[in-house]
Amino acid sequence: MEDSQETVGEVIDRIPIGRFHWLLIGTIGSLWAAMAMTVLGISFTLPIFIDVWNLSGFTAGLLGSASLVGMIVGNTFGGRYADEIGRKQTMLVSITLFSVFTAATALATGFYSAAGFRLLTGIGLGASLVAGASYLTEYLPTDSRGRFITFLEVFFSVGSLATVIVAWVVLSKLGGSGAFYGIAAWRVFFALGILPLGLVLVIYYYLPKSPFFLAESGDVEGATDGLATVAEFNDAGLESMPNSLSVSETPNVGFSRLFDSDLRRTTLLMSGLWLAVNLAYYGIFTWLPTTVESAGYVANLYRYLFVVAIFQLSGQLSAAYLIEVVGRKWTLGSFLLLGGASTYLFASAIPNGAGGGGNETLFKIGLYAMSFALFGAWAVLYAYTSEIFPTKVRSTGLGFTGSIGKVAATAGPIIFGTLAEFGYLVALAPVAFALVAVGVLLLLFGRETKGEILV
Repeated sequence: MEDSQETVGEVIDRIPIGRFHWLLIGTIGSLWAAMAMTVLGISFTLPIFIDVWNLSGFTAGLLGSASLVGMIVGNTFGGRYADEIGRKQTMLVSITLFSVFTAATALATGFYSAAGFRLLTGIGLGASLVAGASYLTEYLPTDSRGRFITFLEVFFSVGSLATVIVAWVVLSKLGGSGAFYGIAAWRVFFALGILPLGLVLVIYYYLPKSPFFLAESGDVEGATDGLATVAEFNDAGLESMPNSLSVSETPNVGFSRLFDSDLRRTTLLMSGLWLAVNLAYYGIFTWLPTTVESAGYVANLYRYLFVVAIFQLSGQLSAAYLIEVVGRKWTLGSFLLLGGASTYLFASAIPNGAGGGGNETLFKIGLYAMSFALFGAWAVLYAYTSEIFPTKVRSTGLGFTGSIGKVAATAGPIIFGTLAEFGYLVALAPVAFALVAVGVLLLLFGRETKGEILV
């Protein structure tokens, strides 16, 4: 054992990547994939609900946004809960919540019950996102942290692909006339949402509590023991552990800490980034199946969306490479600028919109580039936000800025569903502008976190 005192971050940096880290990324990544399926599932069932329950575009938009309203609550209070009670405990509670209420949506009898179930699902999703990202961040060494966190969004794309496949099988193939063994196919689709409960067992039995959280909470011995367990699991040896850990004595002041002079500009910039990316992602992709069908270019919707998901995945893999090469700031800023330009191109190429008669080639280029850029931006945004806030308010900062974003995310499907009646260019031009604006602000005023040890 070493006699010198070290911070948790310094000890983490001296534990080589090994079996524990692969178990960690596999577990949290599986959580991300499950959340993708939960979030995106409503996109494939909205057309069914519109038909079965006679919903207007505005009402359907409300239903599509119900889980996002819940995510505002989950992000905000889940982040605060994770900083006060712990990341692991928050994950256990929140995964249970969103799994149970996703499955319960299968019992919905109309708009109000479906919206209620989706609202409760969103609370669990929001808390899971914050706690999961913070937990993963705090177990990763500095030189590979950004890449590993970016891989979370790769798992999200895997979940997106799985959503397309499951929707294709359950809603299109097995559902046939709309029923599966006498049960409405969409009910079977939502009932499958109970499956992520299996992750609760893995997290409970195999993943220790965050050493950063334990040390900052005063349990230095618990943090040291946890780090030693990880080192041993990775065959790094107990000799790599210090006798004591240096911890911050900063009081846990909560939300007000985010607006202290040293963090205020960071909080505002990150809030703007989350707002623009959420507005774009949820405004566009909640309605994407309906939009693509209305364009009239596609013979097989599911096969086409599968190709879109491949471009989303390629954007995230590109981000995972670039984030450790050119840094978080320049990677994210570049993806945002590309996302804004391609969103405008996509919208202007849709037939019968305000942009003219349409162009199939430009439509596809815009859609694929937009999918590539927005999902790449998502990937970097989680890594950047998780690093830029200190441990005491890491989950709180991630939750608060994420909540600001979810306000835009909630409005996105409603705004798009309403404005699309006047043309897709009218609906998406503000989104394109927002992406470009925050991209420029980030490149001008953002701080690079590449190579920084967590504090």
